Amino acid sequence: MYLIFLIFSFIFFLFSFSSSIFFFYLFLSSFRNKTMSTTGCPDYSDFSKAFHEPGSGGSFNLPFQRPTEVCRKFASSVIESVINNVTSKMVNLDLARLFTNSFPNTLDTTISKTACILKETVNSDCQPLSYIITGDINAMWLRDSANQLLPYLNYIKQDGNLKRLFLGAIYMQAHFINIDPYSNAFNEPIDINELAKSTSSSFNKRSVVLLDGVFENKWEIDSLASFMSLSYQYWNQSGDDSFVNNTVWINAVESIIETIKHQQEPTFNETTGQVLDTNYAFSQTTDRPTETQFINGRGQPVRHTGMVKSLFRPSDDATVYPFFIPGNAMLSVELDHLSQLLSKSSANQVSRVQQLASKASILSKEIKEAIYKYGLIEHPTYGKIFAYEVDGYGSSLIMDDANIPSLLSLSLIGFLDQNDQIYQNTRRLVLSHDNPYYFSGPRGSGIGGPHIGLEYAWPMSQIVRILTSSDDKEIEQALDVIVASTDNTGLIHESINVYRQGGGDNNRGYTRSWFSWANGLFGQAILKVMNDRPHLLTSAK
Repeated sequence: MYLIFLIFSFIFFLFSFSSSIFFFYLFLSSFRNKTMSTTGCPDYSDFSKAFHEPGSGGSFNLPFQRPTEVCRKFASSVIESVINNVTSKMVNLDLARLFTNSFPNTLDTTISKTACILKETVNSDCQPLSYIITGDINAMWLRDSANQLLPYLNYIKQDGNLKRLFLGAIYMQAHFINIDPYSNAFNEPIDINELAKSTSSSFNKRSVVLLDGVFENKWEIDSLASFMSLSYQYWNQSGDDSFVNNTVWINAVESIIETIKHQQEPTFNETTGQVLDTNYAFSQTTDRPTETQFINGRGQPVRHTGMVKSLFRPSDDATVYPFFIPGNAMLSVELDHLSQLLSKSSANQVSRVQQLASKASILSKEIKEAIYKYGLIEHPTYGKIFAYEVDGYGSSLIMDDANIPSLLSLSLIGFLDQNDQIYQNTRRLVLSHDNPYYFSGPRGSGIGGPHIGLEYAWPMSQIVRILTSSDDKEIEQALDVIVASTDNTGLIHESINVYRQGGGDNNRGYTRSWFSWANGLFGQAILKVMNDRPHLLTSAK
């Protein structure tokens, strides 16, 4: 009996001990799961480089690169419906997977901080704010953030949170412009919720020699044009002009107009020949010439033309000649849009608004006239074309860069019609080896630029090629180049080495696995093709 008692006692002990261990494990698992759901999301810079199942099943078997739902930064059932609807019709499994990964990339990964965006947080005491990083660089570029949102523009009437996300970006950019209209990128506000309650722009000091809140102080005219574009397109789609009555936004517009006027000024007094003062200069010690400017940071001399100087391009590289033609073209378009917005807004009887509308309209016309007077050259092969940059003295630069605005994108940004003869001449040049930054090799082709260097084409240029073409064969060729460019990551990169799978990030043959703007732009292109030429996506070759 005693032996039986000992055996049962031992069995009871083992059961109790095992149960304790089991419940302790459940406790730890529960704690771990709660932690993972809030702080355990992987860094997308690393996540984007790795293969995630399931594969697409296509010839490239592209991975699924969206974060798990709990790790996505912004959710929209409307956008999810768009993805499902479009991909269900696409016959190319790799293209469908690339769209699935890229179209929602901004919402999934780059909505860093928001205030007063979600319906349950909205109240009359705060204005929406959206801080949107560019991807693997933790800062908000005016140009990038505007373009990152635009793929979702057509859906803001169906999703109130998405609509407020747009409005939040407009207000956030307005705050930034009020800090420094010459800067292109900005840091996250220390307290975005407090800023949402403010009617002025106030940031705490940073430990570097920049204005408060500024990440990078490069004068790129397309940054201001992008803010105007986002404001206009949001208003045009939604009918909401509430921001026009907001002091933060109208102050930003006033600052833009004043800055543009300053940057129309020539280098020399046209009567005395004396050098005029400049409102902006950028000079730093660097081993890359594209990271600083000529003549102590003020740039090459220019004559008065009516165009606006830009010391940097949308690639963040320094201009050779300050009159950057694609940037001026975009500025002309968006100043006209701004004038329309102000003139038709509910505040159009306010004197300040009327004056700004008039000034914007005048500037738009001045810039456009100057582009056609000083920005055209006669090429021995292509005939009359647009130069990339000029100085007003007769000097010009023949090239194109992948970043938008570019010469290739002139019809996309609305400066002229896609069938315009001068544009078509220019387009043929920039998509050929007569453009020194057009590269083609066994791994792909496209326009690059000095930002990354020789041999690196940017898939963005192939996307713009799609968005500016009416030719089925050309669009199919561009789609083939793009889908082959991901190096098994299933995402659109900044650039790819067209000759070898080497160099670039981690010697993998590409740069920036997490570049949200390019991904969203690809989503736009697929939606446009599905709308205009669905047979290219829904029918087998």
